[in-house]
Amino acid sequence: MKLKSTIASLTVLAAAVSLSGCSLLYPNWNSSQKPGDSQSPVASASSSATESPSATPTPTPSVAQQKAVISLLDSGVDTNNADVYAVAEVTNVIEDGGTCTLNFIGSTGTKSVSGKAEVNVTDTQCHPLSLSLKGLPKGPGLITVTYTSATHTGTSAAVAVTIP
Repeated sequence: MKLKSTIASLTVLAAAVSLSGCSLLYPNWNSSQKPGDSQSPVASASSSATESPSATPTPTPSVAQQKAVISLLDSGVDTNNADVYAVAEVTNVIEDGGTCTLNFIGSTGTKSVSGKAEVNVTDTQCHPLSLSLKGLPKGPGLITVTYTSATHTGTSAAVAVTIP
């Protein structure tokens, strides 16, 4: 019988200790409300609604474009087809919607032609680009391919060519 009395006393003591801990875990830490108090919010005397003028919309800053790395797979002057040509790829971008531009830089200025680019398995391929030799100055020149999209831009290394 003494054992039952001891177990009962310990159970009552454990219940009392666990319930007294509830005051430490009270959910309204910085509040004077008690669990039996009404839960309706009390208006604060210091809060006042003030109307602020509507802000004028600011233009969204443009996202800085990342650098595109262009590799020329083939390029040069094709006298049989009478054009300057380039086949290029963008090695660090996999996307559709970009534009590739073949630029010829000669003694009298720059001439360009653009074409679309499309996604490939591991990169972005420029469609083959060609620029007619008609109107290009004879002699030395340089060609580059530029890639531009909404997110990337870049220019290949220049390749020297000679227009016959």
